[in-house]
Amino acid sequence: MRLIVVLYLIAPALFAWSAPRSITGIVKDAETDEPIPFAHVVIGPVISLTNLDGEFVIDPHATTEQILLQVSVMGYELSTTEVEDPEKFQVIYLKSSTMHLDEVTIVSGNVLMNNVFNRFHLNYEVSRKHMLGYYKENLLDVDSMYYLAEGIVDIYVPSNVDFDHALVNPIRTRKKVFKVLDDDHVFLTGNASDMARSSIWRPGSFLNPKNRKNYEYIYAGSSNIGDRDVFIVEFEPKNSKGDTEGKIYIDEESLAVIKLEYHPKLKDSNFWKSVSWVEEYYEKNGIYELFRVSYTGSWEDFEKDYTYNALLVVNESRVTNDLPEDTFLLNEYHSFFHEAQEDFSDSFWDGYNFIKLDIESTNFLKSYGMNTD
Repeated sequence: MRLIVVLYLIAPALFAWSAPRSITGIVKDAETDEPIPFAHVVIGPVISLTNLDGEFVIDPHATTEQILLQVSVMGYELSTTEVEDPEKFQVIYLKSSTMHLDEVTIVSGNVLMNNVFNRFHLNYEVSRKHMLGYYKENLLDVDSMYYLAEGIVDIYVPSNVDFDHALVNPIRTRKKVFKVLDDDHVFLTGNASDMARSSIWRPGSFLNPKNRKNYEYIYAGSSNIGDRDVFIVEFEPKNSKGDTEGKIYIDEESLAVIKLEYHPKLKDSNFWKSVSWVEEYYEKNGIYELFRVSYTGSWEDFEKDYTYNALLVVNESRVTNDLPEDTFLLNEYHSFFHEAQEDFSDSFWDGYNFIKLDIESTNFLKSYGMNTD
C-alpha cells in the first residue's frame, strides 16, 4: 500500500523557548564501553533520545534549579546524574540490570491484556494534546541515500474520542536531496501526522476495542526498563481479520503499555516488502504519553531494494482545549519539507531539542560538501 501524505499548516508553536543551553553527551555500556542507541534521556519535563552512536543533545531550557539527568533503556539500570557543568560533555555509563522479577503466575496473556485494556482510560491522556517534537526521515538503497530530512514540528493530536488526523506544522526544517528518483518511483514524505496518533487510540489499530478480539495474546516472560518491572506479551492474528503481530511491553505496577514492537502482515500488499513499527511511552505525573515512534518500510523496484525510515520524538507536550485557526489540508503532491534549508550544522536548531545525526549520516553529508559543524 502506498503512503498518502496528509499534512496541515497551523498556527505557530505555543511553547515558549529560552536561550540555547544544550547539554550533550554519550551513553555507554559500563562493561563493554559500547554506545547504547535509543536510550531515554530526561531532564525535568523535557525528554530526548540517543542516536545510533549513543550520543544525545538535550536542551532543558533556562533554569536556576538543580539539573538532574536521567537515562534509561531496556535491560539496564536507571541512571541519575547531577549535571554540575552544562557545557561539559557528559559520559553516562549504564550497568546491565541484575533485577529479577519474582515468580508470577499468569493465567494467560489474554487475561493479562484484558486487565491492561481496562486501564487504558486511567493510564493514557484522553484529552486533546499539543506536542512539540523532532521528526526525521530518509530514503536509501544498498548503495546510496536519496534524501535526508529533519524538522521540528508542532503537533495537535485529537482526543481519543475523535477520529481526525493529527495536525502537523513544520516549524523549522532542513533537507538534502542526494539523488533524484525516477518519476515512476514513489517518493515518500511527511508521515509525522500519522505517526503522532499512537496505536493506543488510533482507529483501526490492533489495540482498538473493535479489533482486539481478532488477536491471540501469549505471555512471553519479563524484563525491566530502568527501574520498572515489565511483562512481555507476544500477539498474533487469531483469525483472518487480524493483520499484525509483535510484542507488547507492560509496566507491572500500572499495567500500562510502555512499548510496542509490531509488524503488519503484508500478504495482500503489492508494494511493501516489509514494514515495522516501534512505539514508546513515557510516564509523566501518572499519565503515559507517546514519546518515540519509528517506522521502517522496504520494497523492491526496478531490481533494487529501497528502505524508507521515519522517526518522531515528542520532546514536550501539554493538554490543550484550543485548535489552531485557518488550517487547510495539503495534498499528497506537496512536500512536507517544502521550505526546508540545506544547513546541517547543530547550531541550525537554535535551542530546540533534536536528535544528533549518527556518524554514517554525517560522513555522507560531508562527502557532498555539507557543513555539519
